[in-house]
Amino acid sequence: MPLQPATIFTPHFPKTRPMADVPARISAASNNRQVMKRLERGESYCFEGTWGTAMAFYSWLKKQVNEQYPVADYASSRSNREQMARLTRELYIPIHNHHPTLAKAPGNTWLREFYPGQTHFLLRFTDYLGMNGARQWFEKGITFPGLAQRVHPFYGTYFPTRTEHLELFDQWLENQKSISKAIDMGTGCGVLTFYMLKHGISNIIATDINPNALFSLQQDLRRTHNEEQVELQQTSFFEGLDARGTQLIVFNPPWLPMEGHTDIDKAMYYSPDFFETFFAQAFEKLPEDCLLAIVFSSFAQAAGLSGQNPIEIELESGGRFILKEKLSHPIQQKASPRKDWLSQIRMHEEAELWVLRKSS
Repeated sequence: MPLQPATIFTPHFPKTRPMADVPARISAASNNRQVMKRLERGESYCFEGTWGTAMAFYSWLKKQVNEQYPVADYASSRSNREQMARLTRELYIPIHNHHPTLAKAPGNTWLREFYPGQTHFLLRFTDYLGMNGARQWFEKGITFPGLAQRVHPFYGTYFPTRTEHLELFDQWLENQKSISKAIDMGTGCGVLTFYMLKHGISNIIATDINPNALFSLQQDLRRTHNEEQVELQQTSFFEGLDARGTQLIVFNPPWLPMEGHTDIDKAMYYSPDFFETFFAQAFEKLPEDCLLAIVFSSFAQAAGLSGQNPIEIELESGGRFILKEKLSHPIQQKASPRKDWLSQIRMHEEAELWVLRKSS
């Protein structure tokens, strides 16, 4: 592949608010229950004093939510998370000269990089927690089975926390000797692209609707000197893609049938028309001899969220694709005494790799 001019992808960052927007303050002397009632009404608060005060209130709030929304299965865990998100949506910390003004608060160099023109503002508390966690992943990198290099997901970029489905794809690629051109659709942190590079696929288009993901992969491609082999495109499904000559399209779609709102959500949850839209475009754009490899999981069926796998639905009723090969592997995750409901799901869940071809 000839070297493409470097596209500048502008990542999305958490929104800020002017300091004057939130006059109410939470301190060590605040009445937590009164604050919680006002948060439930949608009122805004800003922490003052110390980082310990902020973390203590956040932990207390989480305890109240756990008592009011006990978790017994996936549906109740979702309700628990949504309630916590509602209560923390209007919780802020003050930032001055790119550092939290709370005593003993951890710093984050991304504050200066993300907001170079702002020196005095408010940032949602949970956004700052997320930034701190993401910064650690970005700096340390993540090791995936079978890959020599680490992957460094940038802020706001989806990355897998389990690896069984990745190992299936790696195993399958081992036996594919004639693939030279491929598309990694919805690349996320780019881990599937790196598996394809490992197996000698030297002409790859990696796509995503999330600019943070493309920015993230671009940085890792530069680190590993693979920029000439991978072209990056910001797009949804097959829009604007030239798939001519492509021998493989790999897709790791969301696994859960729910509505998502953020860029990370969209990597995890799919809407009712998601797979119909995808398969319709795939049938139109796929070359006749191109393989479609879909990395998936039976989590939704194991958790009782969906009655049937959407890929099975397409194969049974779509008439557009035939199954060439399917690999599956049980989830190997240790039981958790704190999340017994999740352990029960894992016992029945399988990682899957579906390899399809267009019907003739």
